[in-house]
This record gives sequence, C-alpha cells and structure tokens, in this order.
Amino acid sequence: MTTKSKLYVTGIVLAILLLSGVYLYFKYFFTYEQKNIVQRKIETITGQNLTITVFGYDGRIIKRWYGVQKITTPKDGRNYSFFYTREGKYVQIPASVWYLAEEE
Repeated sequence: MTTKSKLYVTGIVLAILLLSGVYLYFKYFFTYEQKNIVQRKIETITGQNLTITVFGYDGRIIKRWYGVQKITTPKDGRNYSFFYTREGKYVQIPASVWYLAEEE
C-alpha cells in the first residue's frame, strides 16, 4: 500500500469516527430542549416559502402574507398558530379564524 492510499483510508476512517461521534453526542447527550433548538435552526436555514391567507366567515380574504418561512401551532393545547413575517414581525392567528398556508 502506498502512502497516498494509506492517508486516504485513514481520512475515511477518521471521517466515519467523527460522524458517528457527532451522531451519538446529539442522540444521547442533548436534552429535548437542545434538540428542539437545533431542529428549529435547521428549519430556519431550510425554511419554506409560504403564503398565509386569512379568510373571514363569509369567505372573503381578510389578510395575506407572502414569504413566510414557517408557521407553528403549539402542541400544549393553546388555541392559536403563529409565524414571523419577512420583516420579522410576529403574527398570531387564533384557532377560531380560517387560514390557508400554501407553498409559493
């Protein structure tokens, strides 16, 4: 085996060990909150491009936002959804309002 191929094999083994170490660290040493924070940061980077439309009970459009990265509904029983606009403004939509989130 030549020195170049030994370095290549050693590099691959080190990369595999590094990746498995990172995986084990995230899997077993991260709390639920830390995992959630990392997941949200990844979702922010890979965010969607949504159009959110809020409708009145008669079917007319009340308000529309473009370029929303993500819409969230809390899982703890609170009755609303929320998102941040392109400008960084917080918008909260109560569950009693009809809305449609569609990808642009």
